[in-house]
Amino acid sequence: KNLKTGGTEKRTGGGNIKDENISRDTNAAGTLSMANTGSPNSGGSQFFINVADNKNLDWFSPGQSKHPVFGKIISGMDVVIAISKVKTSNDNPVKPIRMNRITISGI
Repeated sequence: KNLKTGGTEKRTGGGNIKDENISRDTNAAGTLSMANTGSPNSGGSQFFINVADNKNLDWFSPGQSKHPVFGKIISGMDVVIAISKVKTSNDNPVKPIRMNRITISGI
């Protein structure tokens, strides 16, 4: 469900989705943001969790990268920090990280 329009966006294994910059929330530590190419409406299925303040990524920042915030970590930020510190190779974890359970609320 598109939180901005209330409509539904259907995808079939590819393509981009429209940005849902429904607020002026900043990319602060503990927020979830839509990963994209930095251009408007270029998000796919990836997201990231900010582990530090990244105001330069804000939708309304003067820079080129624009990543809409769409959620925040309510509990478990210690786990997020631990994941952010694992060894990586080519920007990927050396050992796979599995999310066994998440809870989404407030939709």
